[in-house]
Amino acid sequence: MNTISYAVNSIIISALLATLPLSAAAQAQVDLPKDGDDRPILGELPRFPLEQYHLNPPGVTVETYLQDLDVVWGLAFAPDGRLFLSEKSGHIRIVSPDGVMDPTPWATISDVNAEIRERGLYGLTLHPDFPQEPWVYVMYAYDSGEDRTANRVVRFREVNGRGVDQEILLDDIPGATTHNGGRLSFGPDGMLYIAAGDARDRRRAQDLENLGGSILRITPEGNVPADNPWPDNPIWAYGFRNIMGMAFRPGDGTFFAADHGPTVEWEPRIGAYDELNIIEKGANYGWPLVVGAPNMPDFVDPILSWIPSVPPGDLIFHNGDLFMSALWSEALIRIQFDDPSDPNRVTGVQRWFNTQVWRDGVETDSAYGRLRALAVGPDGALYLGTTNRDGRLEPGPNDDRVLRIVIQE
Repeated sequence: MNTISYAVNSIIISALLATLPLSAAAQAQVDLPKDGDDRPILGELPRFPLEQYHLNPPGVTVETYLQDLDVVWGLAFAPDGRLFLSEKSGHIRIVSPDGVMDPTPWATISDVNAEIRERGLYGLTLHPDFPQEPWVYVMYAYDSGEDRTANRVVRFREVNGRGVDQEILLDDIPGATTHNGGRLSFGPDGMLYIAAGDARDRRRAQDLENLGGSILRITPEGNVPADNPWPDNPIWAYGFRNIMGMAFRPGDGTFFAADHGPTVEWEPRIGAYDELNIIEKGANYGWPLVVGAPNMPDFVDPILSWIPSVPPGDLIFHNGDLFMSALWSEALIRIQFDDPSDPNRVTGVQRWFNTQVWRDGVETDSAYGRLRALAVGPDGALYLGTTNRDGRLEPGPNDDRVLRIVIQE
C-alpha cells in the first residue's frame, strides 16, 4: 500500500481542545503542535505491503470449540490446560482440557455494569506463576455514583476450583459507554499492564494526572512500581484513544499495542487511523493532537495505520507472526515480520475470514462476524472469540463462539 495523505477540508474537528485546556502536567510534556485551527495533525500512513484477503486461508482449519456464549472478551489458558474466559455480562467461566465448559461460573461479578454498548466485564489474564500464585485478574465497568460509570481492575484467588476473595487493585479508571480499553496483560518483567481508554473525553489522553487514554503498569499486588516513568503514577505510556490489544513478542519482549482511531460523529471522523504501535516507557503516542505518522519528535509514530477502520479487538503472537482480531471489518489479521535485519519491519499483512474491508456500499463476505479475544492453547492452536452479541450486529446461530484455528504451513 502506498503512503496516503488525506485532505480534510470537509472535516469539522471538535473544538474541545481549544476551549478546555489540558492540565499543567500534560502541557509540560510537549509543545502542542499547531495546525491553524486546533484540529489533530494528520500524519501519513506507514508503508506496508498490500493486504491479501482470504475468506478461507490456505492451510488453515477452523472448528467451533465453544458456543452459545455472551460476548467473549478475554481468553487465557492455565498450565493444567483449562481455559478461563470472560463474558461481558460479568461471568468468568472455565473449560476443561477436553473442551467441556463448567455450567457454574468460576466467579460472577455482581456489580458489573454491562447494560450499554461496550461496558461490562473486559479482559482477563492469569498470574505469571499460576497456579502457585492462584490469581486471576479482570477489568470491568461499575456504577461509581449518580450517572457516572468507572472501571476497575480486580483479582480473584482460586480456591477449590472457584474464584473467591475479590481484591480491588486499581479503582476509578475513567469509564463511559465506549472507549473503556479493558485489555490486561502481564509483561516479561512480571508487571501487569492495563489498557485504559479515553472514556469519550479526548483531553484525558494528554493528561498525566488522569488515568484515561493510557497504558498503565502496576505490580501483581496493585502497587506502582518504582521504575515507572513518573513517581507514584501508574501511567507507563499515554496519548491513546482506545487500546484494545496488547502483546509482548516472545524472545525479545518487544511490547505491541493496537489502538482505535477516530470514526464517530462527535469526533473528527477521518476514518479512522487505527494503529499498531511499539510501546516505549514514558512515550507519548499523540492522540488527540496527532493521528497517523507525522514524524514529529514529541510523538511515537505507529508502525501500521489503517484507513478505513479495522478496528482492533486483541493481539497475540503465534509462531512468529502477530495476529490481530478485528471488529468492524470482521477479520483476523496476520502481520508478518520476516526481515532478520529489522525485526519490527512489517513484511506481510493478510486478512483472514473476510473478502472486503468496506461495508457501506460494498458487499462484505465475512465468515464469523466480529472478532475479539485471542489465546494460544497448549495444543499449539489459536483460539478466537467472537463478539456478535455486543449489540452492533445481529448475532448468528450459536453466537457467541470460541473458534479453534489450526495453521499448517
